[in-house]
Amino acid sequence: MKLIKLQCPNCGATFTVTEGSATAVCEYCGATVAVSRTEAEVTVVRRKFNRKAFIVFGIIAAVLIVAAAVIILSVTSGDPIDPRAYKAAGVYLVGTDIPEGEYILYPNVSKQDGDVTPVLEVRKTREAATNKSDFLYRKEFYMRQYVNLHNGEYIAFEHSLLYLPDKVTLKPLDADGYSPAQLKVGVDIAAGEYVIAGNNKQTQYFITSKPEAELYGTSAINSPDMLSFGYCENRVYLKVKDGEYLSFVGGKLYKSCSAPSPVPNADGALPPGQYKVGVDIESGRYSVCPAENKESQAWICLNKNSVKTTSVSSWETEIINAGGETLMFIRFDAPDVPADLTVPNPDNADLYITFWYCFATEI
Repeated sequence: MKLIKLQCPNCGATFTVTEGSATAVCEYCGATVAVSRTEAEVTVVRRKFNRKAFIVFGIIAAVLIVAAAVIILSVTSGDPIDPRAYKAAGVYLVGTDIPEGEYILYPNVSKQDGDVTPVLEVRKTREAATNKSDFLYRKEFYMRQYVNLHNGEYIAFEHSLLYLPDKVTLKPLDADGYSPAQLKVGVDIAAGEYVIAGNNKQTQYFITSKPEAELYGTSAINSPDMLSFGYCENRVYLKVKDGEYLSFVGGKLYKSCSAPSPVPNADGALPPGQYKVGVDIESGRYSVCPAENKESQAWICLNKNSVKTTSVSSWETEIINAGGETLMFIRFDAPDVPADLTVPNPDNADLYITFWYCFATEI
């Protein structure tokens, strides 16, 4: 903007008017002053450039643009993006889109999200398989999941993110335990003995030779990849070796030496579960009663050295041999008569006693 600087002939004050004006009024005394074109001094008002403010504004604008892009991408895809992730949901050809090898999938939705279910498929075709023979592996999952991929295979997954194993290492296992997951022994956890402790839930574990092994249903029992499985109300023990894969649900995983102690009921009875003699339960005499309305399913089993369970007929209910050397098995044929049970001293052996649908009170 161009301004003309004038001096008032009446009071001597200097003031400015816009170029092109024929007359002006003095801001100080109110006198009318004629504007002389030939004698007027033309000045240009310049504003100082604030470099620091410009830089700050630029940084803020850049951050807002990136944040908006992330929000738009998250909304359009339905999946939040973790910067550590290797691949977002999609279909990838192993050997072309991604290298072969071992990966970890994490769901980025929860069971509370309604009908949205994370799905993993390893198949022979890029398109959705229509023939069952096109599937190499398919699984719905809500927990951390390993997958081994080979050249020429297609991996398809949704509502989940694919990670390289070294990008999602777990915190050390402590008194807080691990939530349900699939873990690799020798990488995520050390070989040894563990406890899955739940809260009035049926806890389950599956130990397999490869992560893609079928885990559920009667067919899983005879799978060559199934090394061991076990399940029990509230609490179950397991042992794992390096190179094995452990999957568990229904509770948290703890080292056997740091697992939370079982909590007796208000009447002092131990609830159903698997207990280690000398650690969770002391040797001595116990009165054992079936849970209400569960008399036909209640049983007690004491076994030595191993915590592996083996089903001989029904996957759901009937377990006769609890693995290792079975020392005692009691089924409640007379539901109104409590079992008078003597729990022996361990004598330097690992003894495990399982109460299925029954409560034990020390006498």
